[in-house]
Formats: sequence, C-alpha cells, structure tokens
Amino acid sequence: MNYVLTLVRHAQAGYGRGDHGRPLTPAGVQQARELGALLVKEGVEVTLILHSTADRATQTAQQLGRAYPDAQLLAEDELYHCSPERLLRLVSEYAPAGGKAILVVGHEPIISMTAQLLAPENAGVPYGVSTATAIAFKVPGFNALSGGSGELTGVFHASLRV
Repeated sequence: MNYVLTLVRHAQAGYGRGDHGRPLTPAGVQQARELGALLVKEGVEVTLILHSTADRATQTAQQLGRAYPDAQLLAEDELYHCSPERLLRLVSEYAPAGGKAILVVGHEPIISMTAQLLAPENAGVPYGVSTATAIAFKVPGFNALSGGSGELTGVFHASLRV
C-alpha cells in the first residue's frame, strides 16, 4: 500500500495579535484555496489535515479542507515550534486517525527541513519554501518515517504570488 505525506507551508499571513495570532490576508485565503484545488487536480490524496494551532496555519488548513471535504482536520500545538524529527513522530502518532494520506500544515523552516530529511540525497527538495507551497512524498508507512525514507512526488505552488 502506498502512503502519502504532504508538507505545506501556510499561505500568506498579515499582522495580528503576536506571531501565533497572525491571520491570513485575503490574498493568502485565495492562495490556500488555489493550492487545495491544484493538489486535487494533481491527484494528491489527503485523508487527514494535521495543522499548527497558529491562526495562519489553521486558516490554511480550513481552506485546504474545502478541497478535501472528507478529510479530518486536527490541530496540534507542537507543530508551531518543533524539530523535523518531532514532526515525523507526530505524523506517526496521528497515523491511526490519518488513513493513508496525511497533509501537514506548518511553518518555515521546519517544513523544508522536514522535506529535506525525508528525501533521499539530491532529490531536488527546495530549502526555504514560499507561502502556499506543498511538497508531496510517497512513504513506506507512517510508522517507518526516517531520513531518506520518502520518494518525492511533487512540489506544488499556488500561482498567486503576493
């Protein structure tokens, strides 16, 4: 069975009540909607959307959820500040609820660092991704995530640049 792990940096955020409370801008809402539509068009499966509790990540997850109405949305506070290794452990912990396709909405630099950890060497994974970017992998299972265990299947960007 193929498993899919997709890592997403939240869409464009504005200013707010401290860093955790920064909401998406109107353009960021559009970015997130567009990214969701693009992922569906490209055939990226999602059964669980696991997201940081920061407002911008939550709002990005909600917009992505419009494209995946059957996907469960779950908030995880640790995704706001965690290491790439911890992010992979969180995915493993949520795996029973996640089915075979988990999408994680988080923050830089953790999203690109986690992607680089998952990818085999020289896989073309970018370091430092722009807002509303998704990096998708085929993985052997969510309990076997480790360095080099992912197969990069795509890097997707909302075309709306702000």
